[in-house]
Amino acid sequence: MRRFGAAGALLVVLAGLAWAQARSTFLIDDPVGRDVVQILSVAPLEVIVTRTNEVTAEISFNPDNALDNPQAKFTIDAAKLTTGIPLRDEHMRAASWFNVDQYPTITLELKEVKTQFKTAKLEPNVPVDVDMVGALTLRGVTKDVPLKLNLTLLPRTDDTAARLPGDLLRIVGSFDFHLSDFGLELDERSVLKIANRQQAQVWLLASTEPVPPPAG
Repeated sequence: MRRFGAAGALLVVLAGLAWAQARSTFLIDDPVGRDVVQILSVAPLEVIVTRTNEVTAEISFNPDNALDNPQAKFTIDAAKLTTGIPLRDEHMRAASWFNVDQYPTITLELKEVKTQFKTAKLEPNVPVDVDMVGALTLRGVTKDVPLKLNLTLLPRTDDTAARLPGDLLRIVGSFDFHLSDFGLELDERSVLKIANRQQAQVWLLASTEPVPPPAG
């Protein structure tokens, strides 16, 4: 009986540890299209803002320590990127540029944490800044990019439920990348209108529950 009692106590302790270290999974797939990915190009003659609201992702991490092997992959439909000028959008999607017929998606996958801290607990409604490295895949080429992320855990309330179901994770982030790293070389005329350095920003809201399609 004593051995059973000790074993039972051990199981309770282990179960408690497993619960404390439980990972949470958040999804991004807003059918209304309220998430925002924006890419800024600042060249001598033109400023181009490319954006999309079509982004999906699956994110897994331990809320007690967001630095403990977080996993996430973000995907956007390359054909849904728009600059606000239809003719320019056609050029951007063409084979000579993003080649969306052959490479229909652009992905960003978390690769490693780059911070001096070992732990980062996400407290409800308290923003946390985290530096990471992501693997950006564009036109079939994958390159590492430094990420600056601001994460806020939003437990479910009546107000958040009006936006999305479940607990929410607010993600605000930025990263730069260079077109030349992905096989896009600019000639002397192009550099006047398109910057090699592209500045990306994201404003995303992820949920622990699948988002139902809009009614009607």
